[in-house]
Amino acid sequence: METLPTEVITQILEYLPFDDRRELARVNKLFYHAASHPVFLRKEFFNYDPYRDNLNDLNDFKNMLLKSRRKLLCLSFVHLTYIRDLTIFTNLGNRIISLCFIDLDLLNDSFLDAITQCCSNLEKLELIHVSRVVLTDNGRKPILKLCSITLDTVRINDRKFNLILKLAPNLKDLSVLDCGLIGKREVIAMFYPHDSNYIDCSFTKYNSNTIFSEDNIVHHLNNFVRLNSLELNDGSSIFLQIQPIQLEIKSLSLNLDRSTNNDFSDYEKLNSVLGQYVFLERLEIHFLPVRMLSIVSKLYNLRHLTLTYSANDSDYLDSCKYLKSFVESLKNLKYIRTLSFYRAFDLINQLELPVYPFLECTLKSLTSLDCPLDSNLGVLKFGKNLTNLRIRNGSILKVEDLQLLFRNLTYLKHLCINDCSVLNDETFIKLPISNLKELITLNLLPSNISHRCLRHIKNPRLKVLSLIETQLEPCSIRQN
Repeated sequence: METLPTEVITQILEYLPFDDRRELARVNKLFYHAASHPVFLRKEFFNYDPYRDNLNDLNDFKNMLLKSRRKLLCLSFVHLTYIRDLTIFTNLGNRIISLCFIDLDLLNDSFLDAITQCCSNLEKLELIHVSRVVLTDNGRKPILKLCSITLDTVRINDRKFNLILKLAPNLKDLSVLDCGLIGKREVIAMFYPHDSNYIDCSFTKYNSNTIFSEDNIVHHLNNFVRLNSLELNDGSSIFLQIQPIQLEIKSLSLNLDRSTNNDFSDYEKLNSVLGQYVFLERLEIHFLPVRMLSIVSKLYNLRHLTLTYSANDSDYLDSCKYLKSFVESLKNLKYIRTLSFYRAFDLINQLELPVYPFLECTLKSLTSLDCPLDSNLGVLKFGKNLTNLRIRNGSILKVEDLQLLFRNLTYLKHLCINDCSVLNDETFIKLPISNLKELITLNLLPSNISHRCLRHIKNPRLKVLSLIETQLEPCSIRQN
């Protein structure tokens, strides 16, 4: 091993979990440098989440980072209240490449100035659950390396959004989630009466202190030189207004559940626009009408697909036709590796649609699958490359099916089975669970086993075990 180049050892370490990499880093200098490669450092976060509201906790966290020999730091702060103590950014600024703030009470000028003045190498900024944003335009110097911004449940308006985006002139990845976007043109017209035709594209056009408008985001998107990733869960009509220059987007996430509130009734236009995004490698769409599934299978470059579909029970036969056709068309996605596909939860339309089997060629190409299984259970026979599997209708499984799963899918690292009602203590003990030597997480939601089965779970790499409705005493198979 000592004769191997550092790059080769790094590639080997990519297959190991964090704890194992830390152990190997102690072997010698060669392994230490391989385990400290930036590809790993960018995925490992230092998380500050104080048990109590104590300034000493923050000081201890800061001192720990100062003593660290890491050249790159990804930091996450939960409920950071001591915003006046900003020396953590002053002393560590050039080493910080990612910052995430969760449950922040106040984002103000001092806070943002400390970041922009010190963190010149910052690449990613995430703001999640921010109660107040109080910012003024004081001519902050932009962060040229900042290419990713996430705003999730942030109370913000057009003017404050503009100030934040000014920090990232080279933005490539943008996520706007649950930020109260306004999409009604008649509402926007109340705050921008001078722009009744919505054709003015000057930068100061949308600068309201009152609303956060879809039109403002569209303006910015149409002026970005390059955009790789876009994530929206409200204001999805924004997607229809982006100019063709953005057709090289490689990652897209949309939620159409709120479309009726955002003038997004023209699904035919969505069909036409989405079909042009031939460079997409990652696509996530929730509540896509079942009749539009066919357009997704034409995006031949997809590597990762997360899709929940909606169906009207009054069109049962048509829904079945569209669904079956889509499942069969997945064979055309030659590069697909991860797939999550199931019907979106709907309180109104609850009629069950059939589950159609994936073709053998599709199952063989997948490394991750999250879906209900068909009665043929082909995934248990042909999904031998799977490392992640979630079965959403575990009630169809028999004991022999579970035996087949644990015997065949030996590369699994993460396994989740919903409603695994066939399991009791007697059947669980007989399962060859020890075959899954790479298993890291196991979730049975719920099962019918007792705590006595725990002694039979001896997988060496298992880190997370979740058994919902675990019994205190052994019990028989639950009667349906």
